[in-house]
Amino acid sequence: MSALRILNENWSEYDNKKIIDHRDRRYFACDEKWEIDYLIRYIKKHYPYHNETQILNAITSCCKTVPSPRPRKEFVECVVSKL
Repeated sequence: MSALRILNENWSEYDNKKIIDHRDRRYFACDEKWEIDYLIRYIKKHYPYHNETQILNAITSCCKTVPSPRPRKEFVECVVSKL
């Protein structure tokens, strides 16, 4: 399973929301529910056979193992590798 399909998506909605919040769009924030929901939606789009609980468990695991600040690319790769 490759994270490239997810990383090559249009992240402009995500980026714009991060910019409005005055935060760096290059990093994933595990404490923001909307960011978790956004990533779940993108993963479900490309890997519909994974349920939300599986995806959330992978995200939670990566939140514990990828140190903050979490670069988006590295974080998404971690999540996909755990699915």
